[in-house]
Formats: sequence, C-alpha cells, structure tokens
Amino acid sequence: MKTFAWHVLILGGFFFIISLLSFFPENSILTTINIAAFIIFALMFFILCFKKKYNFISRFQNKFTKTSIYLAALGIGEYFSIIFITIPGTIYGYKVAMAQYNGEEIPLAPISYLNNIYYIYLIISCISLIWATYTSFIKK
Repeated sequence: MKTFAWHVLILGGFFFIISLLSFFPENSILTTINIAAFIIFALMFFILCFKKKYNFISRFQNKFTKTSIYLAALGIGEYFSIIFITIPGTIYGYKVAMAQYNGEEIPLAPISYLNNIYYIYLIISCISLIWATYTSFIKK
C-alpha cells in the first residue's frame, strides 16, 4: 500500500481513538472536545491530501509497526462510519431542524438503513482487526 494511503488510515485510527475516549460520558465539554477533534482531523486530512505525507506519522509507523497496522485497521472502520453514518446523520439532522423551524412534519428516521449500516460497520471492523492481527503476528 502506498505511503499516502497508510497515512490516511493511520490518521483515521488516531481520530477513532480520540473520539472514542471523548464519547462515553455525555457532557458539553467532551462534546466540544469531540467536535474540535473532528475539525482538526478534517484539516489534517485536507492538508495530507496536498502534502501526501506527514513526518510524525512516518516516524510513528517506523517505530511502532504493529500499532500502526492496528491504527490503520481502526481507520478503515472510522472512514466507513464517517461516510455512511456521520454525513447522512448530519443531513438528516439538518432536515429535521428545518422541518421543526418551518413547522412541518418531522421526517422519519431511516431505521432499516441504520440497522444495516451498523451491522456492516461491525463486520468491517472485525475483518479489519482480524487482518491487522494476521499481518502483525501470523504473516511472515
């Protein structure tokens, strides 16, 4: 895999860990930290698209090879959740807010879509972590 793809996946893995740590207790400070982490992640991703490589990720990848493989595996799941959960959820939230503002009927949440995406997310996460374990410990 090319350096750019590894760096994108490792960056997603770092964001996964940071967002996971600030997700569980529901309060406004941790929500603000999570939003700030997402903005920093989006900026770093945008810069990485032009720069093609971060030196600190290269050093991390060379020093901690197995950890970087696991972070890349977590990054796969994180990008899947951003594309198929966060973006559609933001669009749905905007539609609900506009319907409430205009006094219209609130659109129903796509429950079957959310269930299917959740199961696919679990499968992708498990497969990517199995791949990381195979690559780190079994494959020679």
